Amino acid sequence: MAMLIGIVTFVAVVGLGLVLLQPVFTQYVDTYAVRVRTRKQTDETAAEAPKESTLLAVCKTIGEVVLGLLPGLADKRTSALLIQGNYRTTQHLAMFIGIKTLFVLASVVICLMSAAGNGDPKMIFFSPVIALVGWAIPNFFLAQRVRKRQTDILKELPTIIDLLIVCAQAGLGLLSCVDKVSKEVTDSCPILGGEMRQLLNDVKIFAKSVAHALADMGARCGVDELQNMAAALIAAETKGSDISYPLRAQAEALREKTRRRKEEEASKTPVKMVPVIMFFIMPLILCPMLGPAVITIMNSLGPVFGGHK
Repeated sequence: MAMLIGIVTFVAVVGLGLVLLQPVFTQYVDTYAVRVRTRKQTDETAAEAPKESTLLAVCKTIGEVVLGLLPGLADKRTSALLIQGNYRTTQHLAMFIGIKTLFVLASVVICLMSAAGNGDPKMIFFSPVIALVGWAIPNFFLAQRVRKRQTDILKELPTIIDLLIVCAQAGLGLLSCVDKVSKEVTDSCPILGGEMRQLLNDVKIFAKSVAHALADMGARCGVDELQNMAAALIAAETKGSDISYPLRAQAEALREKTRRRKEEEASKTPVKMVPVIMFFIMPLILCPMLGPAVITIMNSLGPVFGGHK
C-alpha cells in the first residue's frame, strides 16, 4: 500500500511539473534546436498593411469614428508604443483605438446587466472604474508585444554589429555596410534586417540624411543599445572617421552588459528554485519516508478511536 501511494505521488508530481514547465522547455527547444528549413519571412521585418479580417475591419471602423470625434486619444505614448510594436500605419492606430473602445463598451454592458440582474444600482457607480480598466487592458498586451520585440532585437544586435565591423574593416562606407549586412541577415536576423532596409529606404527614397535615418531607426525600436549604436555611428559619420572603432566599442559594451545581465539572472536562480524544491522534490522525499509511518500510526490508533464511538 505504501509503495502504491509513493508511485502515484511520484507520477502526479512529475506530470504536474512537466505541465507547468512546458513553456520553459518549448523556449529552450526553439532557441537551441537545429533548423532544417530556413525561417519564413514574417510580418515583423517591415510595417505592412494589417491582415484582412471582418473583426479587424469592424474595429477599424469604430476606431476611425472615435478618432474623428476625439482625436486626442491618439496621444504620443500610444503612437510610440504602436511604432515600437511594428504597428506603424494609420490603420493600425484606428484598429487599436477600436479594440479599446470595444473593451470599454463590453465592460459597461456587463456592469449594467449585472446591476439589472441583481437589482443593485451600486454596480452602475462602478462602471466608470471598470471602463477605465477595460480601456487599459489592450495597453498591457501591446506592451508585452513591444517587450518581446525588443528582446528579439537585443538577441540580434551582436550579430549585426560584428558583421558591420567586418564590412567596415573591408573598406566599405556606412550605407554600403548597412546594405550588405541587411541582405545577408534576412533569415538569421529578420527584425533588424527589416529595420536596416527601412533605413536605406529613408535615405534613398525619402531623401533623409544618414544621421536622421539612424535616429529614426533607434526611435522605432526603442532599445537603448541600438540608440547608443546609432548615436556613435552618427558621430563617426559627422567627423568622417572610421566607423569600425565606435562599433567595436559598442560591441564590447553590449557584451559586458549582457554578461552582467546573465550573472544577475544566475544569482536569482537559487531563490527561484525554492518553490520548485518545496512543491516537486520534497514531496518525493517525504512521501516514501513518512508514508509507511503514517499508515502504521493510523492502523495503531484506529481501534482506539473506534472504541470511543
